[in-house]
Amino acid sequence: MFKKQSYRRRTDPVIIGITTTLNEADGFQRVNVEYINRVAATGAVPILLTPIAGGAEANREHARRVIDLVDGLLITGGGDVHPRYYVPDPAKNRDALGLDDLAAMGCGSSSHCRSTGAKVPFCGHYVPDRTFEEAMDGTSTTETVESLDGRDVLSATGRPPIPCLDGLLAVCEDRDGFELELARLAHERSLPTLGICRGMQVMNVALGGSLYRDLYNCGVTEAQHRQNPPYYGISHQVTIAKGSLLESVVSPSGDFEVNSMHHQGVDHVAPGLLVAARSEDRVVEAVEDPAKPFFLGVQWHPEYLDHHHGLFNALAAAANSFREEGDAVR
Repeated sequence: MFKKQSYRRRTDPVIIGITTTLNEADGFQRVNVEYINRVAATGAVPILLTPIAGGAEANREHARRVIDLVDGLLITGGGDVHPRYYVPDPAKNRDALGLDDLAAMGCGSSSHCRSTGAKVPFCGHYVPDRTFEEAMDGTSTTETVESLDGRDVLSATGRPPIPCLDGLLAVCEDRDGFELELARLAHERSLPTLGICRGMQVMNVALGGSLYRDLYNCGVTEAQHRQNPPYYGISHQVTIAKGSLLESVVSPSGDFEVNSMHHQGVDHVAPGLLVAARSEDRVVEAVEDPAKPFFLGVQWHPEYLDHHHGLFNALAAAANSFREEGDAVR
């Protein structure tokens, strides 16, 4: 088993690395301050782990250089993971994706929604005009969608499309290469890791799992999993698996209220990971590895919710234990 070699003093604070988003259009790195504040509130020191320009392979090497700087890892939310990391042969995924015209890996091409028959972008980002409650109680809504240049989709209410890049939400292959390698290394080394939204999906893909490119367009759910601001509000409940790490951290009762800001979701769960929570419509809301001290991903955004601070406290506590184990082998 990997043992962390610590080169810092025992009195130094625990350090938790927080991943950032590289905006390739303007060259700026960005991160939501809520992540930083939540980590700082635990007493740990947050540092930013940033991808670099140069491609996926350069970022994998970059990840191998920075992983030893931290005692814990927070993989943040953001844009979509590129499908090439989890759909090696699109033709074999035709039925699973619910699309009738899989055009190689060409993001931005069009297909037809399994649920409505409407023409939608291949990678999918149509937002249904139904609240979570309406979808779950079977309320019927008449919807019309139009394809605009194979990319932009508007509902009958005129809701604007989600901003996309080549049919996906803000794909950044530099970030993909960096975070996928960070997640793989963290798992290999038992580095305490919390993944949030995209971060959970990264953890799953890094270990061999796959994703639904769009929950609605793939026919997984009729519910809206992208709530409108404010994000401090509650969208729906999740049911937490009994005996899971997640249950011990957040909710002994088994049910938990969460917000929701995603259009993709976990499809095949990676080997070694277990589903720790699901929503009412059976979407995977959390995964964890019971063989690791703390390797946990959640689909919601706990950084916005005061009653979810236990997740960050648990990450910091696990990071402190990891740090102490490293000190013991110095």
